Order: sequence, then structure tokens, then C-alpha cells
Amino acid sequence: MSPTIRQSSALQKGLIVLSIGAVALLSACASSGESKPSAPPDDVAVVDPHAPEMSNVRVAAIGGPGAFPVNYAAENVGPDFGLAIEVVPIESAAIAVTSVVSGDVQTGITSYFGVIEAINQGLDLVVIAEGWQSSPGVGTLEALPSSGITSLADLEGKTVNVNSLTSAWMVKTRYSMVKEGLDPDAVNWVALPHGEVAAALEQGTIDASGTVGASQAAAKGMGSVTILDFGAGQFDGMAETGWVVTSEFAKANPNTVAALQCTLQTAQLAVSDDRDLYNQLFVDILGVPAEVAKASPATVWPGNNRVDSIQLNADIYFQSGLLDQEFDFAPHVLPMPASC
Repeated sequence: MSPTIRQSSALQKGLIVLSIGAVALLSACASSGESKPSAPPDDVAVVDPHAPEMSNVRVAAIGGPGAFPVNYAAENVGPDFGLAIEVVPIESAAIAVTSVVSGDVQTGITSYFGVIEAINQGLDLVVIAEGWQSSPGVGTLEALPSSGITSLADLEGKTVNVNSLTSAWMVKTRYSMVKEGLDPDAVNWVALPHGEVAAALEQGTIDASGTVGASQAAAKGMGSVTILDFGAGQFDGMAETGWVVTSEFAKANPNTVAALQCTLQTAQLAVSDDRDLYNQLFVDILGVPAEVAKASPATVWPGNNRVDSIQLNADIYFQSGLLDQEFDFAPHVLPMPASC
């Protein structure tokens, strides 16, 4: 595994602030864990989220409830900030990072573990907005009774699907096993698309799987047992996904980044605050019956960039045994614009 890239904190923060014309010192955000920008220096231009340098933007979104706000934003919020948004469906966090780096999309939503891996491999990414946060019941590790799995201890020697090998499902399961003195390296980890989970569980191709939305409903419909709740206990409220751009794109398009930040923030809060809207998007986007939507736990979006909560991802990643050195997220998280 590539060693963690560590430049001096001051240099990292300086480069990011200068490259995007940010309205706050990143050191202030890192120390407080809040996105409360201070007054910008006189020689730093204030970004304008209503005057994007480019209006047509492509965004990569993982299928599932987490994509609801950006789909809502494409029609209802983006135009308010001068953006015409095309949502590009993807199956995993790894694809989001690849799509952003290649320039196929301007931003994509991904796990923070994928961001860490990309940065450690020399890819200059920055988080512009939080995605959804962990909350009880939304994402769970499920196993059918026929698998013989009833607890984390039963996972050793089994085949477990985690969607992506740098996903929150993977890291949280490994971390939880390590805490119980179990060996996560004794598990056969695989990565399947969301749409293949139910069939793979039923056919016995996999013994357990992370599930969310429609895949969770399908697993529970087959009588599955919840082995781990990815949003409960110490994971409750933890930043789980983030929207990223390259530093090069941010430097060239500071207003576009600000417009994306405001669009995402506005849409995510709208969907998070309105359960009826959430349910309707659930039905429209995932094609499930209304009763399934109403019974599903609601995904929650925080609407700001919480550096301390994002940092928890790096901490458990290190403790899971998948990261060689500790990682500081603060220099790689942009504050929200002062006003949208």
C-alpha cells in the first residue's frame, strides 16, 4: 500500500486556499470541525456561486437513496445557481474517483476511504461537500439464515460482498471485527454491483452483503439477519460520503465549485427535511412500491462540511489495518461558501 502523503499542514492549506479563492482559512475549519468561514484576505477573490464559469456539469452518483438529492437538484436547484446538471449513475465509489480524475465528470460522490487511497497515490482531490451521513438502519450487513451467519464471528471463512474494497461497508466491517479480536483477513471479500446483491444472496454466491435501499428491502424480504448496522453506535452521525473535485478543476473554476457546493447543500437539506419528498424520490428513482419507501429508514444529509466527522473515516481506516499511516483530512476539505 502506498505510504500516506504528508506535506506540511500550512503548505497544504495555503495551496488549497490560493487555488480556489476560498473565503476561509482551512486551519480554522480544522480546529473547530465546523464550516464557519472567516473574512477572506484582501488579495483573495470572493467566490460567487451564482456566476459559475461553466454551466453544464456532469456529476457521478452511486445508485441508491444517497443519489436522491442530486437527482432532485438537477431539475429543482441547479438552475438557481446557473447549473445544468447531468447525473451519471455509477456502481461504486472507485468509479466516482476514476471519473473525476479522468475529467469524465466534474464531481462525484465517493467514500472517504477512496479519497484517502487516491490522495496517497498522488491524485490531488479535495472534498467540496459532504454526502450522506451514517444513521441507524440505512445501510446494513445482511445474511440469510441458510448461510449460518448470525454474528461477526461467523464471517471468517465466508464470502462477503462490500460493493467496493474501499467502501464504508468494507472498512466498518473490518474495523468492527478487529475490535472483537477477529481476523478480517480470513474473510473472502468481493465487490458486486447493488443490483446483483439479492440474487447472489439467494443463490449462495455470497454469504453476506452490505445492503441499502432496494437491496436491503430484498434481503429482508428473504428473511435476512442483520449482522452489522453501518449507522449505529459509534457510526451514528459519522460522515460517510463526500463530493470531490480535482484541485486543478477547483483552481480553474472557483465559482463553479461554489455553485456545486450550494446546489448540493440546498438539495440535500431539502430532501433530508421532507420525508414525503424523500419517499416520492425513493419510488421514482428506485422503482419500488410506496409502502417499501415509507418503511425504509431515511437517509440523512448534514448540509455542511464537518471536518472532525470526516476525520473519523481516516481514523477507523487506520485502525482497520488497511492504512499504513495515519491520515489528516483537514487540508483536503473545502469550507462551504459564506453564503449561498
